[in-house]
Amino acid sequence: MTTIERAVEPARTSIRSARAIERRRLLLWLLPPMAWFTVFMLIPYAMLLYTSLGHVDDMRFIPGLSLDNFVRVFTVDPYLGVIIKSARIGLMTAVLSSVVAYPLAFYLAFHVRTQRLKFLIYLLVIVPWWASYLVKAYAWKTILGSGGILNVGLQELGFVHEPVRLFLYNEFSVVMTLTYIFTPFAVLSIYAQLERVPTSLIEAARNLGADGWMIFRRIILPISVPGIVAGAIITFSLAFGDFVAPVLVGGPDSVMISNVVINLLGVAFDWPLAAAIGLVIITLGLLLISASGWLEEKTQTRF
Repeated sequence: MTTIERAVEPARTSIRSARAIERRRLLLWLLPPMAWFTVFMLIPYAMLLYTSLGHVDDMRFIPGLSLDNFVRVFTVDPYLGVIIKSARIGLMTAVLSSVVAYPLAFYLAFHVRTQRLKFLIYLLVIVPWWASYLVKAYAWKTILGSGGILNVGLQELGFVHEPVRLFLYNEFSVVMTLTYIFTPFAVLSIYAQLERVPTSLIEAARNLGADGWMIFRRIILPISVPGIVAGAIITFSLAFGDFVAPVLVGGPDSVMISNVVINLLGVAFDWPLAAAIGLVIITLGLLLISASGWLEEKTQTRF
């Protein structure tokens, strides 16, 4: 070993020791979230998969390695039909929530100048979360019922002579209730994305002669797409998996997949089939999240 190497060796040893200490420190920081993820995510999903591969015989769970439950989900009535119905209700809820939320988020992001007013509107969006879910669902049951505000108003105005019974106990009432309950998620998601629109970009477009509609169509709307998609995915997922609104305002023809899973876990005691349905729903959610991430990456690359 040369003199230079002998002089450099302590520095190399010190660097290696510092790197080892840094790796141990990083591992120590990562250990709690990794343990949490393993205990509350990986293990439950593994148990769900393990259960979905078995079957029930005389009210007893029999382990196995069969895909029969997944085949039943897509081939046996009413499971696939209920999943499609739940997806349809979730999609309508997501679209209506986005339509209602976008103007409010746009106004909040670009037209509210004072922080006090912005905070007040923001607070009004969040306040409904403080109320119980059941209270809000029952409120819509009261509004849409035969003696509710909507029917009374239509009768007072002379549009109808007797209560309209089409407002309640159908998909319309379920979608209206879910839209009202989950729209704040869409508002916050779209607003967070609109806040990222650079004001300098808007000013540059105005200096180049672009009018308000062109600025919205060519700049604001494309940049806000990830927020719209994220809010739609959140509202779709919540509406797709909801089980309270169909019971309160939906009626027997508006049963959703969560109600079927509850019956499978309780009355039918078919846990493997319920686990298979759960995995199908989780896979659908992962696909939606992946599509959202791809769309956001594509939008960021464009701008």
